[in-house]
Amino acid sequence: MPIGDLSLAQALLAARRSTSPAAVPADDVPVAQAYAAQRAVHVALTLPVMVWKLGLTSEGARMAHGAHEPAVGRLRASDIFCNHGTIDFCGDEMFAEAELVFELGEDLPPRTKAYTRAEVAAALKGVWAGIEIVRTRFEHSDLPLGLLIADNVMGYGLVLGDRLATGWEARFAAMPVTLTIDADAPVAGSTDRVMGDPLDALVWLANWLCAHGEGGLRAEQLVAAGSCTGVTEIHRGDTIVAAFDQAGIARVVLSA
Repeated sequence: MPIGDLSLAQALLAARRSTSPAAVPADDVPVAQAYAAQRAVHVALTLPVMVWKLGLTSEGARMAHGAHEPAVGRLRASDIFCNHGTIDFCGDEMFAEAELVFELGEDLPPRTKAYTRAEVAAALKGVWAGIEIVRTRFEHSDLPLGLLIADNVMGYGLVLGDRLATGWEARFAAMPVTLTIDADAPVAGSTDRVMGDPLDALVWLANWLCAHGEGGLRAEQLVAAGSCTGVTEIHRGDTIVAAFDQAGIARVVLSA
């Protein structure tokens, strides 16, 4: 029997508030129903969106999930972790992704006319290095598209690293990025893994929020633009470093 918006949201909310994961439903849910459940969980948590997060920003990730566009999640201010800090390891599976993070300096309110690259770039006041920490609230992370979206695209937290610039610069379109776990060989990536150009991902999000009644983007909000290095599993005691060429890093340690 298909699971309803309310029961799915209640199961995910209960998993957030306890150490017990939610059972994975036997059937996937439609994308619209998944976003309704995600939104209901966030409303129940009572804090506004401080970070919009993008997932499935590479063609391979979208193909693997049968998606025709990226997936959107949301984080609160309490989900932002300090650079060079320590965070708790929780759950059986946790993952890290190196991500370029945008900071809005001006509102991009809802409108019917699509925002352009120039308009979105002009609204920025910061570009940051970041590490997204990813974990599921379900029993395992092998999720179909609808359940992935309902589970906030597995968004758990964002490590806000060094400020790379005060606005968009052309070098960010294809900047080399590495993700290093302890002394392991770095995972190599690039910002162009994010929809070919991370600014295009931000433009897509600005217009998606307008089209889906989410209130647009607001000044001071952050956007984690999508993984530059893919998904890397992390474990207790790991030190994780995302390096954006010579521009700056984000670093965090998982508690042992």
